[in-house]
Amino acid sequence: MPQAASPAHPHRRLILFTSCLGAFMATLDTSIVNVALPQISQDFHATLGQVSWVIQIYLLLNASFLLTSGRLGDLLPPGKVYLLGLVVFTGASALCGFSTGLAWMVAARALQGLGASLMLGLAPKLIASVYGEGERGLALGLFSTAFATGISVGAPLGGLITAYLGWPYIFFINIPICTLALGLGGRSLRRLPAPGPWDRRAFDLWGGLALAGSLGFLILGLSGLKAAGSLDGGNWGKMALALGLFVFLIFLERRHPAPLLHPDLWRTRPFILGSLAVVLNFSAVMGVFFLLPFFLEQGYHYSPGHTGLMLAALSLTNGLVAPVGGYLADRFGNMTILRTGTAIVALGLGSLIFTGPEATTPGLAARLALIGLGFGLFQAPNLNEVLRGINPSLLGVAAGTNAVLKNLGALLGITLMVTVFAWLNLGEICLAPGVCLELSAFQSAFAVAAGVAAVNFLVNLMPRGKI
Repeated sequence: MPQAASPAHPHRRLILFTSCLGAFMATLDTSIVNVALPQISQDFHATLGQVSWVIQIYLLLNASFLLTSGRLGDLLPPGKVYLLGLVVFTGASALCGFSTGLAWMVAARALQGLGASLMLGLAPKLIASVYGEGERGLALGLFSTAFATGISVGAPLGGLITAYLGWPYIFFINIPICTLALGLGGRSLRRLPAPGPWDRRAFDLWGGLALAGSLGFLILGLSGLKAAGSLDGGNWGKMALALGLFVFLIFLERRHPAPLLHPDLWRTRPFILGSLAVVLNFSAVMGVFFLLPFFLEQGYHYSPGHTGLMLAALSLTNGLVAPVGGYLADRFGNMTILRTGTAIVALGLGSLIFTGPEATTPGLAARLALIGLGFGLFQAPNLNEVLRGINPSLLGVAAGTNAVLKNLGALLGITLMVTVFAWLNLGEICLAPGVCLELSAFQSAFAVAAGVAAVNFLVNLMPRGKI
């Protein structure tokens, strides 16, 4: 692994600030769009299953190329690769705002997800390359704060923008932020040298493509499930292709000198169980987070602005509690705190099952805040457990794998929620003005999510043992 640069790097603060801006925008666009989905669905005459692709395609491209992006930063000038991601993300944001149909929107979101993967895959490496060991923790902590802040402010900001300016401006807001990042950090980032000479054999191109293809066919198969409520021959074929590409990926990785999926990681019990917990936790919470704007606007007739403020109860609680969870884990142990967090998540999701027409705004906000509290408590101690005992040379790959699994969990959660509506024969309803979904449909979906959260709690009761 390349030697870290001197902590006295003259442009390290600008590089840190630019990296944090990239993380903020990339995660902002995972949550700011949620509140606008009902309006996008109406404008494009899209069903619930169709409009879910606005979220899913972004997460899919982000997850598929995150590890590949990080590896590119090990072989090419990392600052230039990061700037490429920033430019792609900016251009795609403009295309999203000018979309005239759902197909255009989904294609632009795919390009935006690719740009986000380049930024998120490179940002931690950029910070580690310009900060020494004694100061790197604080710098990475600020990066994590920017990452969490993007998720936290997305919902309320999206609600306000949608209510007063219209949904295209939730994408246009990225343009001035990206311009600021390019202006402040562009020159410094371009000057960062490549870690070493380009080595074609060190870049796992086929592994990256196999990973992207496997995830892509998996989501295509699941999208057929959510649309029809069952798997037909075509969807079974897509699922089989996903499995076949994953087996091919394992075959490639076992023979590659620098594999994206390093086998040493998957031989440790803490990494395996922690990774499973990440997928289950993000599936339960982010699946429900996708449904909440429809739940609040269709079930309780909230405005987009009001909906955004309600979602902030979950997002802000998560953002505020996440560092507290890490602090408490240092004092009382990782497993105690993450188990507490998973129990609270299950309790909060379970409380949504019993929401009826008489539910008040404070009562709904309290339920969402409870979910955010558990979600925040879980994340830092679980990541500590995932990384426990990992060889220092593999920490970057381990952290990147963890980020991929978060996106995969969110994708599976969204698919699961929409599948419930398909089973209830509601998945193809176009949410035109005046067409409302009954609360009972949402309660069924929340019950499934609470079940996933309960399974996650049971998984985390298992001892993770020693390396």
